[in-house]
Amino acid sequence: MKLMFIMIKIGVPAVMAVCLSCCSGHTAGGGNELKCRVMEVEGGYGYVVLHGADTLIYQPALSGRLPFATKVEALAAGRLVCRKLADGQAPALSREEVESCLTDTGL
Repeated sequence: MKLMFIMIKIGVPAVMAVCLSCCSGHTAGGGNELKCRVMEVEGGYGYVVLHGADTLIYQPALSGRLPFATKVEALAAGRLVCRKLADGQAPALSREEVESCLTDTGL
């Protein structure tokens, strides 16, 4: 049991480090710019953030609960996430950021 715990404690961070090192600095054939795409989901809309051909973020709903009501709302939130990523910030949106984003769209 103790050996298994040690293997997990060392193995998981090692696997994560290898995965991150493989991804860092990688440029996809489709360019290295971030793109946001709206997608239709059950009950509304969500967004996907792409880096070249790779999906970085798949966000079908707000906080995993309710989808965005309109394409405009989903696109506005997705674009905010793209801006944050481009600025080197975490892609998470606070409630205030989402509300501000939706207010800016005139909704």
